Amino acid sequence: MNARNDLLLDKIEFRHPLASDGDALNALLATTPVLDGNSVQCTLLQCSHFAQTSVAAFFHGQLVGFVSAYYPPNEPHTLFVWQVVVAQDLRDLGLGKKMLHWLIAQPGCEQAIHLVTAIGIKNSISWSMFDSFARDIGALPIKSFVTPIKPLPDDKQSEYLLRISPLPNRKAPVTHDLLSDLKSSGSHISAMRRWLD
Repeated sequence: MNARNDLLLDKIEFRHPLASDGDALNALLATTPVLDGNSVQCTLLQCSHFAQTSVAAFFHGQLVGFVSAYYPPNEPHTLFVWQVVVAQDLRDLGLGKKMLHWLIAQPGCEQAIHLVTAIGIKNSISWSMFDSFARDIGALPIKSFVTPIKPLPDDKQSEYLLRISPLPNRKAPVTHDLLSDLKSSGSHISAMRRWLD
């Protein structure tokens, strides 16, 4: 990243979303065809019910980035990242990754030990961003295939679940599973061997 990009990112303000950000989020999502569109009710949930585990990014008062995340039921130590969206003219600056770093440092996310997300198999931008985020925090990304409930149409991508663990400044739970131990302690493994199934 060059100095110009760093200066631009420094001018972006981060905060938790408000219910009143829903319209701006819908407009931002409409500029990103690779993401599934959300209903008005879904957007309201992202901006209100999940506000403490989500982040909105503003540049000169305009919403330019958003990460929605939540704790899945019965998984109080897992932060599931649902969507990451960045305004088209600010992509390739590292804003998505910067929002993730900001979010996991917030009090509402301090109980999270693991970060999980679902990524389309051909979504190289998301793979690159989450892999870079994992390298930043010294964690190992683990992927596992998501089996569809029903066969997918030809135009739909298969997805993988990506798990990054442990998040920084958290104590990972004690495990007695040797494969899990290997996966969670392998930050020294070369990039070509980082994806373990």
